[in-house]
Amino acid sequence: MEQHPSYQECRGYVAAHLHHKPEMSAKATERPPAITISRQAGARGRTIGIKLQNELRAMAPKAPIPWTLFDDNLVQKVLEDHQLPTDLEKFMPDDAINEIESSINELLGRHPSLWTLFEKTVSTITRLSRMGHCIIVGRGGNEITRGFPNVIRVRLIGSMEQRLRQMTQGHGMSSAAAQKYIKEEDAARRRYIKQHFDADIDAPTRYDLVINTDHLSDNSIVKMLAAAIRQQSQ
Repeated sequence: MEQHPSYQECRGYVAAHLHHKPEMSAKATERPPAITISRQAGARGRTIGIKLQNELRAMAPKAPIPWTLFDDNLVQKVLEDHQLPTDLEKFMPDDAINEIESSINELLGRHPSLWTLFEKTVSTITRLSRMGHCIIVGRGGNEITRGFPNVIRVRLIGSMEQRLRQMTQGHGMSSAAAQKYIKEEDAARRRYIKQHFDADIDAPTRYDLVINTDHLSDNSIVKMLAAAIRQQSQ
């Protein structure tokens, strides 16, 4: 069974940056590479992200800064960065924010404005991307890092048929549940990008690479992405 990156790994990543002092060279002022992954539901974004982290770490086993995946644990990182209570995690969906509901909840003292939480998410993703050696899945990472020369922005897509197969065979969902999940997740992510960045999540020009996962194995895609990162580092 694949292991999801733990939050302790993410903290270790940050600690390594704090203690690492890069050697002075012609490239000392250049930022290390990073990658963002936008994905359709069922296009294997999470499993590919985990395998990519393992591949990049294997490529440089003695690197002082380990490549680290920020997926579900990204929300925890945002909350720690901004000294917010961990129970706010449930108020940070990968979906558009209902401004009226957010304002009412803030007035009632239930939690900070969801717009405020979004701004803090942007701040954390920006900082991680500038630090480099990170894989950021979702949360509009591709839009937040537009113009960052060290970041490769990737979109993973697939046919509905193949994505349904992934959810039913890979995650044990019924066909009806898988179809409902995919439609709702895709719609939520589309709303998130539209509302916060006024962008179309499906527009290919928003990415450096758009990969159809239907007929490519996880390992083939990981090798492709690792090659792109090596090229970026040269």
